[in-house]
Amino acid sequence: MNRISILFIHAFVVCLVVCHVASAADIRLKTDETTRWKIYTIQQGDTVVKLVPDAGCNVMSLVVDGVEYFHQPEELAKLPGVSCGNPILYPTPNRVKKSKFTFRGREFVLDENENRNFIHGLVNRSSWTVVGMSVGANHASVTCRVSFREGTDEFAKFPLTHDFNMTVRVSDRAVRWTYEVDNSAGKDPIPFGVAFHPYFAYQGERADTYLTIPATHMMESTSQLLPTGTLIPAADLPHALKSPTPLKDSKFDTVFFGLTNNEPTVIDFRGANRKVALFASDEFTHLVVWTPDRGYFGVENQTCSTDAHNLASNGFEKEAHLQVCEPGQKMSGWVEYKIEQ
Repeated sequence: MNRISILFIHAFVVCLVVCHVASAADIRLKTDETTRWKIYTIQQGDTVVKLVPDAGCNVMSLVVDGVEYFHQPEELAKLPGVSCGNPILYPTPNRVKKSKFTFRGREFVLDENENRNFIHGLVNRSSWTVVGMSVGANHASVTCRVSFREGTDEFAKFPLTHDFNMTVRVSDRAVRWTYEVDNSAGKDPIPFGVAFHPYFAYQGERADTYLTIPATHMMESTSQLLPTGTLIPAADLPHALKSPTPLKDSKFDTVFFGLTNNEPTVIDFRGANRKVALFASDEFTHLVVWTPDRGYFGVENQTCSTDAHNLASNGFEKEAHLQVCEPGQKMSGWVEYKIEQ
């Protein structure tokens, strides 16, 4: 074997090693000096996610190929709540009419935080506990938990004993959220919904952004954006469903119904030649689309309608799609974002 052949083989082996290291899954932990919150950086190749369990288990950052897809907080202390990153909404996604509902004869009262209504659930400001981490050959994940137990703020507002778990799994050009409602230790049924409220940053111009909504219906709503229970078929809408719709001049704050796991919702940033495909398990039958006049917008997978608890108690069970986890039971589902370029 001549010297050139040996050098070529050596270079090839070095390339294999470097490429393997670059693509290996990894989890890194850092403590923010100001808030003292822990930031988990989960990486697979060129896909990098930053998760902050102390601030509502918010995936504050999703970077693929050096491009940030989420609107960022001005400072980390402003991350809790619903204003940036990808907040988790549980057990009451979106609005609850007059901040109360009745389930199987029991009344639940929540704190008003929007025009006499309650909005966006109870866990997006909670400090979650990390209960597991995993690193595989081509993915890495972190599992977090918020427990509804006597003595906790969450239990005081939703007094049903149970655990809510969330696993964030990062693979090549994708991130998946898997929730689990664990009612193993509870004695009461848990009426719930799960949703994600991503703040997608526009890639390029808004005029070059298109959204494909694979729904069968839009939900009629009141002036306070509360659904009436009436479903409007796609054929009766002024905008097309299941076809790319331009977000230029759009004013969505709308609930859609009839999604399945066979068809993803697709965000097409045509000017930047990038796409985000939102896949979800069968539990996620609803989608909220929100397009404010800002540099970001929301495409929110939900297991239920807005105000699902009240809709269900008023007889709109199919339209509400409220989930119920009985004592001794566990229920789960997932949402995954896949980035294409």
